[in-house]
Amino acid sequence: MDLQAFRERFKSDSQLYNSNDSEIQDALEEAELVVSVIEFGKLKERAVGLYAAHILKVQKSNPNGTAISNASSMSIAGQSVSYARSSKETFYDQSIYGQRYLALKNSIPIDGKGTNPNSLGVGAFVI
Repeated sequence: MDLQAFRERFKSDSQLYNSNDSEIQDALEEAELVVSVIEFGKLKERAVGLYAAHILKVQKSNPNGTAISNASSMSIAGQSVSYARSSKETFYDQSIYGQRYLALKNSIPIDGKGTNPNSLGVGAFVI
């Protein structure tokens, strides 16, 4: 994906559309390194765009580069609830584009059995 294609694809997001060329180019270059044609096939360009948009959104919302983490526990009236998330999920949850990238990644069958080992499976055992 090039600068012009990126701007056209994300023209409805003024924050991305108005980013300077060097910021977009850096994000696109990083995305090209991360996104694999073997994994995404014909959807590689879409995945590159989503990943680059995610990187830019995270940079814009957190210009100081400090670590961001979602709440994982809460206490109310003496009762506590907590859960754990993988660092991968937390990273992609920081923008709608990251969420869309992860959803795309998890929807593609990539092994001979037609399953994606990247998918987030949940198992439960109830007594």
